[in-house]
Amino acid sequence: MASTSLSSSDQSQPSSTFKFTNPQDLFKLVDTTSGDFLIITEVTPRDFADLDEQREVRGRGFRWRRYYAESQILLIAIPTHAHEMLHRILYEKFHEKVPARENTWRTKAATTFRAGRDRGEGDSTGGPIPERRGHDKWPTLVIEAGVSESLAQLRLDTQWWFAASNHDVKIVLLAKLDSSQRMITVEKWVEEPVAAKPGATTTRRSAALRPILQQVITIHRNEATSPISYNVTRGALVLEFGLLFLRSPGEGEGDIIISVSDLQRYAECVWD
Repeated sequence: MASTSLSSSDQSQPSSTFKFTNPQDLFKLVDTTSGDFLIITEVTPRDFADLDEQREVRGRGFRWRRYYAESQILLIAIPTHAHEMLHRILYEKFHEKVPARENTWRTKAATTFRAGRDRGEGDSTGGPIPERRGHDKWPTLVIEAGVSESLAQLRLDTQWWFAASNHDVKIVLLAKLDSSQRMITVEKWVEEPVAAKPGATTTRRSAALRPILQQVITIHRNEATSPISYNVTRGALVLEFGLLFLRSPGEGEGDIIISVSDLQRYAECVWD
């Protein structure tokens, strides 16, 4: 690379967008940025392979949110405190309610998933055992968080998970913190079949699917009360058992419900 430092892209791009120059400057940028998200352009597949190796050697904990080989764009998620609390506590609230039977669920955390030459790492992921045992098996649940990353960008991530996994991912949760509004937005995305043309015959697996926003929950922090309170709109978060575990619920099992009080405690942990 001719340049010795990462350079900001043109004025039309977000301030978190930079052109790749070399690994050393990229790692320095990650260390000095104040946000939790970066967009790096002009990263060739060879550059990315080198970066991936360097990240492993240096033991760095940031994530390759997404690498698009064709467009040579690398999205990086940086594990700031707020970012980690947004997804980890929400995942913990879910995991607390997983059926108590042994070997029913496998946490896959930020495992790297491959779709052709593209790569993706979720913030928190997991899937049922034995159906999704193994590093090459896609999760059924993905959680991605954003603080400086926009909700619009997070929604693009949702599309990638469904398409890249060939629809093996069943539920994507997005958790977005808006500090200025004292608000957390949680979106639940699933897929539904596109209506078939009259006379067409398709199976659920082969039918064309599209992502839909099935549930939106907002949690507002109210600092005018003593103690501080958290107001949850649109009720509890419901995660369908069949989508998570790829089977019908057995005796004593059912949909995973993260209650309003769970969401209030979740928000309190994010702001602590």
